[in-house]
Amino acid sequence: MDKPPSKIRPSANSAIGFALIIGVIIGFLVDQVVPPLNHKTDSPSLNANSDTDLDAMIEAYIVNHPEAIEAALIALNDTRNRESELQAMNILAAVEDTTVMGNPDGDITIYEFSDYNCGYCKRAFTDLLDVLAEDGNVRLVIKEFPILAESSVDAARLALHAGAQAKFEDIHSELMDWRGAISNDLLTGLAEEYDITGFDINDRDSDPMMEILRQNYALGQQFGIEGTPGFIIGGKIYPGAISSQDMLEAINEARNRKNS
Repeated sequence: MDKPPSKIRPSANSAIGFALIIGVIIGFLVDQVVPPLNHKTDSPSLNANSDTDLDAMIEAYIVNHPEAIEAALIALNDTRNRESELQAMNILAAVEDTTVMGNPDGDITIYEFSDYNCGYCKRAFTDLLDVLAEDGNVRLVIKEFPILAESSVDAARLALHAGAQAKFEDIHSELMDWRGAISNDLLTGLAEEYDITGFDINDRDSDPMMEILRQNYALGQQFGIEGTPGFIIGGKIYPGAISSQDMLEAINEARNRKNS
């Protein structure tokens, strides 16, 4: 899996997230150290108005049970990851993608987060074509995820313009089969060859496709995808390149879950 030299986007709302973590831990510890009102105990009674006593009990519990902190953090992280992935899956399903190959009405969708400068993506492309040839009921959606180079961004913009003009498969195949450097001349030449309108190699600022790329970055972050390729098959995340056989097995598993 190819990764960018640094993270794509810094984590948002980190202060809020830290506050939530502290709140959950304190709530967890209070449940552990404060006896229920209807529970009889030999311990001295706790004055509900004594913040000092409560602080001391929490501090003592943390010292004696450090694993409780770890358990609370793991549980919170797992919950937040599941919620984030579910939200991202709902967004994925709602987007009307034009970067589609295979059967547009397929019962199972493969989402691939991909970069045209990614060697692993180029090798995975052959496996994807094999899968589409073997299973005619699969929909492949390419989520343009240019993270490796400036030329990746321009190649992704060209592919998105091609998709809007029903020419995505042609451009995607050309770029995936290309083994040299992705240059401005290559991209402008492909735009001319396939008559892709609206693409200007020198104008990113006014290109509406940049907004789609920003949305893809946000989705990738929600799924925890930091490199390419990254696959989502039947709602399950597969980071890194996988073989055609693994893809077919993942598709069968997704169908079984869907039909069960």
